[in-house]
Amino acid sequence: MTLKLTALGTAASLAAFLSVGGVNAADMPAPKVMPVEAKAPDPLIGFSFGSRYQTDYNFRGVSQSNRDGSYQSFFEAQYFGGFAYTGFATYQTRLPTKPDMEFDLTAGIRPTYDKFALDLGVIYYFYPNEQRLFGPNGFGRFNVPLTTANTDFLEYAAKGTWTATDSLTLGLNVFFSPNYLGQHANGTYTSGTAAYTLPATWFSFLPESYAGGFSISSELGYYFLTAAKTSATLQTAFNLPSYLYGNVGLSYTYKNIVLDVRYHNTDLSKQECFALTGDFRGFVNGGTSRWCGDAVIGSITFQTSTAAPGIYAEPGGLMNLFR
Repeated sequence: MTLKLTALGTAASLAAFLSVGGVNAADMPAPKVMPVEAKAPDPLIGFSFGSRYQTDYNFRGVSQSNRDGSYQSFFEAQYFGGFAYTGFATYQTRLPTKPDMEFDLTAGIRPTYDKFALDLGVIYYFYPNEQRLFGPNGFGRFNVPLTTANTDFLEYAAKGTWTATDSLTLGLNVFFSPNYLGQHANGTYTSGTAAYTLPATWFSFLPESYAGGFSISSELGYYFLTAAKTSATLQTAFNLPSYLYGNVGLSYTYKNIVLDVRYHNTDLSKQECFALTGDFRGFVNGGTSRWCGDAVIGSITFQTSTAAPGIYAEPGGLMNLFR
């Protein structure tokens, strides 16, 4: 889930991980909790998996699919009662370097302390078969690089959540990469999240089995980006715009299915968006991009796990694969 940066060619004109990545406890409703008598003992090893379709793959405020639909999948293995995990996720993308997809590898631990839960992990964002883009040099030859050759990168994640009440969950998140999108720049994303399960009585007009699955959630974050270089040895640096990002949405959960409608926006101008993403349309429309503006995005997610087959009762972390 990642912005595709193009620092070199975009100086003049001018890409997550598991989740652990983007954030996103706020992107999904607070999970329902099964009654004590209905819960099975935590297995030594468990599995979670699922798939999703989004009308636009938005990662921290920036479209990764050119404002088109994106098919996604995830798998996670949990160990020692959910304390540790490894996993992967795939995302359909439409990015300047035309990778086959985004493939994220994740690993970490999730210690819990009463109402507090931590998620400490790493995410590796991988974009197979990227194609570097070149532009004209003014002498009839296309040898000026407009994108980096490889935007794969590693990110460290620290996420904390507090279950304030049975209905309200609050979170804080920090993600850091020392080589943001292969640009030899530091990228630090911090955010706060909130998710609130709406009272079932608000939906008394629905059958009882359907009335309790609504929730609202939101996220507000800031991406701190430093100057980028196209290689570790190149001394010329290019400023990357730091930016504010937020989203708010309504979700409905029924057993294995989650429906979500969410509004996303950033404070990036269309020119800054082009400088950050290298949106290929910017090379012919005056150096602007619409990938970072306001967007209303819908999604449908199917998910299940060995701990709760058929019921959305995942104990913290399943949807953290999706940012």
